[in-house]
Amino acid sequence: MNKIAIVVQRCHETVVGGSESLAWHYAMLLKNDYQVDILTTTAIDIRDWANALPEGIEVRDGVSIHRFAVTIGRIPHWGKLFKKLGRDFERYIKREDGAGKRSRRLPWSIALQEEFIKTQGPYSEPLLRFLRERQSDYKAILFTTYLYPTSYFGILQVPKHTALLAPTLHDEKTAYLSAFKYAAHRARLVVWLTKSEQDVGAKLWGELPGQVVAMSLDTESREPIQLQNPYLIYCGRVDPNKGCIEMFDYFVKFKQQHPSNLRVLITGKDDMPVPAHPDIDFRGFVDDEEKLQLMAGAKMFVMPSGNESFSIVTLEAMAQRAPVLASGVSEVLVEHVNTSGAGRIYGDYETFAAAINDILRDESRLAEMGELGRDYVLSRFTRERVRNALLDAVRACES
Repeated sequence: MNKIAIVVQRCHETVVGGSESLAWHYAMLLKNDYQVDILTTTAIDIRDWANALPEGIEVRDGVSIHRFAVTIGRIPHWGKLFKKLGRDFERYIKREDGAGKRSRRLPWSIALQEEFIKTQGPYSEPLLRFLRERQSDYKAILFTTYLYPTSYFGILQVPKHTALLAPTLHDEKTAYLSAFKYAAHRARLVVWLTKSEQDVGAKLWGELPGQVVAMSLDTESREPIQLQNPYLIYCGRVDPNKGCIEMFDYFVKFKQQHPSNLRVLITGKDDMPVPAHPDIDFRGFVDDEEKLQLMAGAKMFVMPSGNESFSIVTLEAMAQRAPVLASGVSEVLVEHVNTSGAGRIYGDYETFAAAINDILRDESRLAEMGELGRDYVLSRFTRERVRNALLDAVRACES
């Protein structure tokens, strides 16, 4: 059986992350047709990328997970570079010229860009050495998420005809670094999750060979968990970069202005403090079954992140008939909500509060949105449809 590799920055059953879930999902879809190796690091925690797991090979569900030690984790120097990136982005990208156009280039040398990429971690010299020495073992090598050294430096180690890239791209400051554009153009094909993500890629990186493959989801209806009070739900990393500070601020303000027994329930890893509030219920990490049951019982699923390339949890919630309240910053979320009719988009506190009030006062409309969301997911993200598209992408590397 031919071999393929999937490269991802971390891989462990306790990890909650979109690109990590995507890597494992693609491995599961491909394992009956190929011998699949996942090439990853020994890190778990995104905050420092410290070595936490043993080096070596773990076999799980028929997939071999090869873990390599991290050489450079996230070091303090990277924080200074990230602040510089923010300043330069404001200066060169957000500023419009006389014709009302924005630049799409930052005046950073390739050396500085690679320093930024390397010092954010996880940079693993043993992993890169393995790719250089063993790349001929694989018919295709799929790199998941563009952002980390595992993908950027990894794709430079392998021939173009074997490289696939699933960038999980959204319009963010780092995506304007030209090094990532050049790395993307080294791939035989780019695997996109949505048409919106592909459009962002064309805007930032130019036209690239590739196709929308998406990701299949668990669509089996769950029995809702019955809680005493009605609730909104958010699932995923509790992180400022996911819009969580704004979400908490908006919800607390909403409760002050509209007293009720409505609560917000949070599941996932707390990478920032969760506010102490009687109507904010932080459950921490829960297993997939409990998560889906909680989604099924929610009045609405809230997704505050502007940094989404697919938003697995949003689509999982839609499959469980939970209407969606989503940030309009994310083009992908806007596509999901507007195409399906299964929720509302907000851009500030006023539209956040209005959406909650409007939807929750009309139970029939709530139920209608729930069915529209489920229909949307079932029509686009079935296992067989995604598997066939993924196989087409992999087989392109064999031709």
